[in-house]
Amino acid sequence: MLNAEFTCNICEQNSVFTPDDNNWREVPTCVTCGSSVRMRQVVHCLTEGIFGSSKMLPSVDAKYIRGIGLSDSISLANRLSQSFDYTNTFYHTDPMLDICNPSDSWINQHDFLISSDVFEHVPSPVQRAFDGAFSVLRPGGLFVLTVPFDDRQNTTEHFPNVRDFKLIDFDGEWLLAGRTAEGDYELHNDLIFHGGPGTTVELRFFSRDDLIGHLEAAGFTAIEVHDCEIHEYGIFHPHYQGVPITAWKPQ
Repeated sequence: MLNAEFTCNICEQNSVFTPDDNNWREVPTCVTCGSSVRMRQVVHCLTEGIFGSSKMLPSVDAKYIRGIGLSDSISLANRLSQSFDYTNTFYHTDPMLDICNPSDSWINQHDFLISSDVFEHVPSPVQRAFDGAFSVLRPGGLFVLTVPFDDRQNTTEHFPNVRDFKLIDFDGEWLLAGRTAEGDYELHNDLIFHGGPGTTVELRFFSRDDLIGHLEAAGFTAIEVHDCEIHEYGIFHPHYQGVPITAWKPQ
């Protein structure tokens, strides 16, 4: 088990990295704010992209920079809102943002967008989400993205024909009832959930090449995969699936 001291870049407090299982990316490893490796990665990529060097959030006072998140965790959202003109958005409650079809009020309004483990849950075709991300940013805006991906040849779509779906708890077994673009219906079992059964179902697992292709097709440039470890901030990689990617909307 890894045991390493670090300073959390979200709360600026010292901690010791002692994950209690193999899911280092997700488990809370800051003893003060409960941040995970993924959260600290996002903050590192965001501040490095905006300011040219990585910063700790408590030292950032930049209310002139406007940004949004897609269902960011409450603890991260609270910290971001103290440093930036930041709004956390949601799909089913206010402030509402459907990243696949953003309303006019969101378009070309933001200096940065954070989407942390969201696009693997978006119904097909997923390119709509990348196009939506591009549209809500101002020219010169920064997109910080995390999704599960690896070096497989092609993205694995678990339900390639499904355009709309509902989850059904059938005697303790979760099923996905999906409707296709042609109006037909499909029923699927053996679902993969993020956050526990019945919460958020995984619709796809990206390939690195396809992921970069989606970003390029939307119009993003200067795409970078951030697979470096930053031990001083408690950013370690037991594996490299799902490290952050940054991309820019051209000026």
